[in-house]
Amino acid sequence: MSGETYALLLLSAARWLTDVGIVWLVGICAYRIVATRASAAHTPSHGRLLEVGLCRQAGAAVTLLMVATAARLYAQTYSSFGLDEPLSVELLRLVAEQTRWGGRWRLQAAAVAAAALAATFVVFHRGERWHWFLLGSTALAMVGLAPTTGHAFAYAGGIVLPMSLQIVHLLSAGIWLGTLLVLLSVGVRAAWSPSSDDGVAVASLVDRFSPVALIAATVLGGTGVVTAILYVDEPRQLWETIYGRVLLSKTGLFGVTAALGAYNWRRVRPRVGAPGGVARLRRSGTAELLVAAAVLAVTAWLVHLPMPHE
Repeated sequence: MSGETYALLLLSAARWLTDVGIVWLVGICAYRIVATRASAAHTPSHGRLLEVGLCRQAGAAVTLLMVATAARLYAQTYSSFGLDEPLSVELLRLVAEQTRWGGRWRLQAAAVAAAALAATFVVFHRGERWHWFLLGSTALAMVGLAPTTGHAFAYAGGIVLPMSLQIVHLLSAGIWLGTLLVLLSVGVRAAWSPSSDDGVAVASLVDRFSPVALIAATVLGGTGVVTAILYVDEPRQLWETIYGRVLLSKTGLFGVTAALGAYNWRRVRPRVGAPGGVARLRRSGTAELLVAAAVLAVTAWLVHLPMPHE
């Protein structure tokens, strides 16, 4: 493997971890908002299990973001200097403190640090609404800052439109896919008893979250199309440039994710309350998330490729 390929692999992997962490954290906060508004349907035991699960996942998501933030600095430093000389603390500090990328990275790192503080409050003081408000605010800050180290901030036609598109795009991904992850890993476990296989409570839960996911998925697809039109000047660039070919791969994987989501909504959701319905939901929902993880991986690669006009 060449040094350039290894650098691209490092950059893409670190970006993928960051995007997964942001999507996960947004999903946790969004799930709690909707679950709180629907709290009248919760039993006390469901509410306790849900709160404990959300707190644990918030801590895990922020931990992932801290690791990813450090990994991105390492990957960027390797990309800049590692091909010519061994990495050192001095080189890491140089990239973090003396480059334009480093200035934007420091803002993102500050948002992650604020999220870590908020997550500490959430984990050790469960049930406090203002702690969750603080964590949600830091999640939004991370979403707003994420495009500053991507193509949107370097777009020659101005940054307002591409930045806005990317912010809405990432936020929608969190509300759709992050919420689905939390629903399967926390919500179902809190509402379902395997011994009775009674999926009525889970069916009610899925029905409340389906409209939110449907709207978010639609917005995600729409902003993705507009962004592609913005960055690709001519149709032939889709197959003549590496950026275009990777973009087509991402589009195909997104189509598979959307198809799985539509299948879950049309076929699986109406049968969740029947015997075996929760198990089917978990299988189909997990498949949807696995393909979505591949979409995020391709997106992380795409961010570090030159746009067609470059």
